Amino acid sequence: LLTAISLERCTSILCSLWYRCHCPQGLAWVVCALLWALSVTFIVTVTYLCLSHEPEHCQVSLISMYALNFFLFAPAMVISSTILFIKVKCGPQQQQPKRLDIVILLTVLFFLLFALPLSIWNFLQQLGYAAVSSQVVFLLACIHSTINPFIYFLVGRCWSPCSVGCLRLSLQRVFQE
Repeated sequence: LLTAISLERCTSILCSLWYRCHCPQGLAWVVCALLWALSVTFIVTVTYLCLSHEPEHCQVSLISMYALNFFLFAPAMVISSTILFIKVKCGPQQQQPKRLDIVILLTVLFFLLFALPLSIWNFLQQLGYAAVSSQVVFLLACIHSTINPFIYFLVGRCWSPCSVGCLRLSLQRVFQE
């Protein structure tokens, strides 16, 4: 979903006129639903193959799942977020970056730092390599699973006129955009 959000935001910035005039109203919902369906189908298939007690099929399905994540979704997210970052940094100085842009950039950055190592580690494990301790990789994944609410809170709070804000108000500010 982070890939879909990054790509959608990048498209809305790069092709803003087309996006406003020609982009179907529910396209983001459809893309997210399709990605959820693809993900669930893939995970169910991998689970079935791994529970069928055929290690070769299980290993191939796991390798393909990690490869899809690492070679398709992560690069698409990195490229679209890099374009978004460049656009935010090179945009007009009078216009501050939108909260949503900063949330997406921070979420992608923390995904790359904390969640992607788990996929890389799993991918390398399936190929027979053990580069890093599993405890380090799982600690990074745990940090990633708890960091998004803090991103939303801090980004929402940074734009508030006074420094005292509640989490609900911060989340509303971020997602209003």
